[in-house]
Amino acid sequence: TSTDPSDPEWNGIVSWIWDFGDASPPVHGPVVWHAYEIPGTYTITLTVVDGFEGGETNITSLTVHVSVAPTILTRDPISADYVGLGDLVLLNASATDADLTNGIEAWLDVDASDDSDGDGDPANDRDRSLTGPLTVRWDLNAMDDTNLDGDYRNDWLWGNQTWNQPGEIRIVMQVCDGVGVCSSEDYVITVLAIQEDDRPMSLADLTWSDLVPDRKSGGLLALVATVLLLGWLIMRQKDEDELDAEEMLETYDVAEVEVEGGLPGMDQHNPPPQPKYLTVEERRNKESGYIRPIRTRRR
Repeated sequence: TSTDPSDPEWNGIVSWIWDFGDASPPVHGPVVWHAYEIPGTYTITLTVVDGFEGGETNITSLTVHVSVAPTILTRDPISADYVGLGDLVLLNASATDADLTNGIEAWLDVDASDDSDGDGDPANDRDRSLTGPLTVRWDLNAMDDTNLDGDYRNDWLWGNQTWNQPGEIRIVMQVCDGVGVCSSEDYVITVLAIQEDDRPMSLADLTWSDLVPDRKSGGLLALVATVLLLGWLIMRQKDEDELDAEEMLETYDVAEVEVEGGLPGMDQHNPPPQPKYLTVEERRNKESGYIRPIRTRRR
């Protein structure tokens, strides 16, 4: 049949109204396209109006499921801080599909006119699964357009891979489900020119050349000697307690103390020097520390 009213094979329908169940405006036409923004299950309703007499209508509906994008779980695809130049790298990928977790199954009938399963209905053949295993692909350098298609992030490669240039390389992992809904994640890989050995050396690893200083270690030896000299100078300086003890020794000038009966006596050390008599001028001088005695009159 035809949708053109001027065609002798016209089917009599004058209007097609599509409601896709996602609150979007209705779409008119015999063949339309629609893209869903949010995953989920929706009911599509088609209303047709014929051109005979009162314009009768007929309604049919179809339930569709919009696939959820896979969730990428991989945080470090190489499980190391860096790789060496030319090293063979095994990339780790981990992802989940919410549709598979929820038990949703979908199949594709590749030819609606062929009854491939022989059940008498050519429109229900499960020719290809749409909810099968996830597909993982890698772009090993997101800054290089290897296939020259203008997109730097879709140069998908498979198999064992190595990097031949040192530096930081940005790679892309893409995970897709059976209907082509994909998720992608970027990672930065550090490639070193020389593989470094950061393991601590044991006594068995040391050689005679490691123990004997050479010209390269002269600066280090000089630095160590300077630090030791400064430490010795600091340690030989006297602290406050030692300085106070020397000052007290000079003040009392005690050469020897003899103990009789457990306690030292008054006559067992040299007496302090006799105070100096001040002259009249010295007593009047404020810096001498002289205090004039107070005298009172007797009554």
